Amino acid sequence: MAGKFGFRFLYGDQPLQLYFYAVPHLCLNLMGYWPDMLDALQQRALFHFVVLGVGVATEIHAGLQFAQNGEISLALETFCPAGTSAVTLLKMYLMLRYRNDLFNVLANLRQMLFDGASQSDEKQKIMRKHLLMASRFNFWPLSAGFFTCTMYNLKPLILALLQYWGQAEQIKWDMPFNMTMPSFLLHAPLFPVTYIFIAYTGYVTIFMFGGCDTFYFEFCVHIATLCNFLEVDIRALFRPYDGLQQMDDLRGTLFVGCLVRLIKRQNDIIELTAFFRQRYWIITLAHFLSASMVIAFSIVELMINGGNGLGTLLYIGYTVAALSQLFIYCYGGTLVAENSLHLATVMSSCPWHICQPRHRRYIMLFIMRSQRALTMAVPFFSPSLVTFAAILQTSGSIIALAKSFQ
Repeated sequence: MAGKFGFRFLYGDQPLQLYFYAVPHLCLNLMGYWPDMLDALQQRALFHFVVLGVGVATEIHAGLQFAQNGEISLALETFCPAGTSAVTLLKMYLMLRYRNDLFNVLANLRQMLFDGASQSDEKQKIMRKHLLMASRFNFWPLSAGFFTCTMYNLKPLILALLQYWGQAEQIKWDMPFNMTMPSFLLHAPLFPVTYIFIAYTGYVTIFMFGGCDTFYFEFCVHIATLCNFLEVDIRALFRPYDGLQQMDDLRGTLFVGCLVRLIKRQNDIIELTAFFRQRYWIITLAHFLSASMVIAFSIVELMINGGNGLGTLLYIGYTVAALSQLFIYCYGGTLVAENSLHLATVMSSCPWHICQPRHRRYIMLFIMRSQRALTMAVPFFSPSLVTFAAILQTSGSIIALAKSFQ
């Protein structure tokens, strides 16, 4: 590990505990929203809530003014970040409201993943593969969002610099995001302070949605890991009885005791998934609605300002960031569904016919329950790669329609 620095969770040779919720902890702890059992709110959590609240209110007001004046391009340019920030504000509230419940989710996951994991090299390999994948996947939407926000913040400075190099008679200074601000804040000596404040609201949005969304994806990855652990234990359960034609009473008693413990673990996974889904369904639904709106606005804006190189780069980055967020929600839902369904396949492929008839009923019930996939469903839809493909298809249709009117 010598010579490695920075984001250690991106490397594959770190301790397993280091990967556990690495990116969500980085983002949410920085903003003061990491779930814990403390009843007192952290000051930086309240500070960032107020900062973003001011940003959302002034941004929406500016967007409405542009729309009323018929400045559609500026209105779309304003509503894109405003919609994301407004949903982020909702996420901040819900993370505070459910912080104790989410802390319990973390505690249960940690116990189920790491207790006894050292007993099996196979389980450690599974865990390392999934934890490293979660850290790297989670880092991508955070990086894409950070790039987009930085482009928003640098765009006015770059344009002013180009005007200076072009020896313009008067340099026009704009803000990173369109917000309604008192006029005295937009002139010297307070202009730099206002610029920094507006730029900072963008980074609050980035780290909050990065933390909330990656928290969801990491939970899905860990549920998939626990299902894989069950698969390993199911195969290990039948291994001592290879070659038997029929279990006797003593072996049958030992077998059914181990099987009942596996069934209880499956029940724990199902209950934990339902518990988390109930706390996160508003965030999931709101995110899909806002991301769909942002993608639509970005596509229209790209059609309008297709000749503006900097504007094109900005909205391409925005669209990539929005699609990255949607992808981790959809991929997370697919991981949970597919790995929970695979339990039925694993159990049915084992030599369950050697069990005594009264014990086979337990196995049949396990298989029947596993055939009903665990889902991260919210009202109206269930996040999955099928849903993501449908969103991409719809986006492509919008682009084709928009081009036909050019």
